[in-house]
Amino acid sequence: MRRLCLLTHFTILSLSLLATSSPAADPSPTFPLKDGDIWVMAGDSITAQHLHSNYFEAFCYARYPKLNFAFRNSGVGGHTIPTTLARFDYDIAAWKPTVVSVELGMNDKGGTPTDAFIKNMGTMTTRIRGINARPVILAPSPVNNGETMEKLNGNKRLSEYATALKGFCDKEDVPYADQFHALVDVWGKNKPRENLANSINTIRTLAADDGLPGVEHLKAFLAEQQKHPTQAVSMQGDAVHPGPPGQLMMAAALLKRLGAEGFVSSVTISSSGEGVYKGCTVSDVKTGDGKLAFTRLDDCLPFPIPNDARAVLPLAPEVLDLSQYTLKVTGLKDGDYVLSIDGVRCARLTAKDLTEGVNLTTVTVDPLSKAVNPIVAQMQAVLAAVSAKEGIVGSWRGLSQKAHAKGADPKLMDDLAALTKKVEAADGKIREAAKPKKLHFEIEPAK
Repeated sequence: MRRLCLLTHFTILSLSLLATSSPAADPSPTFPLKDGDIWVMAGDSITAQHLHSNYFEAFCYARYPKLNFAFRNSGVGGHTIPTTLARFDYDIAAWKPTVVSVELGMNDKGGTPTDAFIKNMGTMTTRIRGINARPVILAPSPVNNGETMEKLNGNKRLSEYATALKGFCDKEDVPYADQFHALVDVWGKNKPRENLANSINTIRTLAADDGLPGVEHLKAFLAEQQKHPTQAVSMQGDAVHPGPPGQLMMAAALLKRLGAEGFVSSVTISSSGEGVYKGCTVSDVKTGDGKLAFTRLDDCLPFPIPNDARAVLPLAPEVLDLSQYTLKVTGLKDGDYVLSIDGVRCARLTAKDLTEGVNLTTVTVDPLSKAVNPIVAQMQAVLAAVSAKEGIVGSWRGLSQKAHAKGADPKLMDDLAALTKKVEAADGKIREAAKPKKLHFEIEPAK
């Protein structure tokens, strides 16, 4: 059986499809990130999980390596707009931000009518502008309880919030991303299958034990599930706090609706070595004996997808929409080919696969070599650097609260300044991790 390390139904990218829009459609938004920005992400416990916020930040470093910017997480469990305003000075303004995104509502919905919520958001927006920062408003995520727009109960007020926020942001000329309505139906329709997904994860663990009697049957079951076009997917976590798969979808929904750039780069090259390249530089092209080799240096990087969230890709096309990182090889003879990157075997593909085009974002671990390819390794390094920086940010926030308290020792401000330098040094490590690197590609007939 032909081995592929690409996600089923997502390995082949049709490069002939072009996005079209209605003449009456709203103009595409401009992504609200500028050179020199310090972006504070204010939120509640969902932001404080450092999942979708980290993925959002990692995407920005990967996609905009020529910009100098920084992100700071300011999420606190249980918080509402009023309680976030109460900590505004030491936990948001103290960073001297140029952008403040507000992702609140999950806790407000219990006792705050929609009109009062919008009034509170107006106060927050005024406060943000008062420190010369630009507000960005993010709708809260849905409660993953199986509800869809056809029948809302626990999600009804969140839906009202999201709709009202759109009108508010239009009036205030504020960038807005409605993740609620982007996700509620997808999550709701998937919910009945989550128990199956959890069971499959258990079976996958058992199938890894080759000494288990009957393990071959478990492996056969998993192989059949892999072929299914609508695989069961678990958002993990709980209904309010999704795990990595659900939060990867959240990050993609927010990025997409804020106008983030989806194109990374494309290489279209023939077996004889002629090619067309966009968003990258290709050099050292070599052909012969049915083989093709070249070196590729991209201008930016694909979406850093956490390994524990990849299972959701068949359910989340927007993730790959935001990571159009393609390779197309024409003129190949029929048959199977091995793709290697920097000497690491990454995938076994057919000539048809390569002719139609492959989104390299989907290339993970080749089942034969078990090696992690250099693309994935760099993406994981970016995510790790973001996580390490946020660890220091957490310490900074605790110290800032103490330093800004009434009657605080003035020396704490000196300590805070020293810790700020450590946070900035960690920013530099993320930028270093996200620098595009030359990659050597080889495509040769499979043996």
